[in-house]
Amino acid sequence: MCDQTTSGNLFSFPPNSDSLVDCDIVPSWRTSIATEWNTRRAADKEKQTALFPLAMNPFGEDEILAMTEVLLSGRLTLGAEVEKAERKFSEFIGAPYAIMVNSGSSANLLAVSAITNKLRRVHCDPGDHVLVPAVCWSTSVFPLIQNGLCPVFVDVDPHTFNVTLTELERKLTSRVKAVMAVHVLAYID
Repeated sequence: MCDQTTSGNLFSFPPNSDSLVDCDIVPSWRTSIATEWNTRRAADKEKQTALFPLAMNPFGEDEILAMTEVLLSGRLTLGAEVEKAERKFSEFIGAPYAIMVNSGSSANLLAVSAITNKLRRVHCDPGDHVLVPAVCWSTSVFPLIQNGLCPVFVDVDPHTFNVTLTELERKLTSRVKAVMAVHVLAYID
């Protein structure tokens, strides 16, 4: 704790410190970042006008502070938090293990590569059809093409931008071997 001198403007620093950061009167970095984040997020929400915005920031205060902790640690990849997330996810889905990748795009490529792996007993072959929502990302379609599969676009509901069961069934043929589930705008009806 810092002791103020009689003038009220000077501080006596704790032993082994020459910084106000170690003083109780200076907010912690966690408090400062959380305050800044919440202030900016509130301002962004007030400006929001689109019914279906292309992208919304999904992070809350806890995520921002956790990301800052990782940045401050200097271990930006394959750290303890990634291992913990992989373990929790694999337990949740009942798989022996899970692997973290850098993005949803890379996850799509990895998943499509896995379903076309000829070493798997059940797999997709070149030319097999895959149903894909008409509203999606290019990174949902190009892994299919890259692995020799044929994307078949399915119309979406104009209110939710999601495919409907009726539209999926309408496109279902004997050549369809998979469905690429895409949750573009995170809208749930």
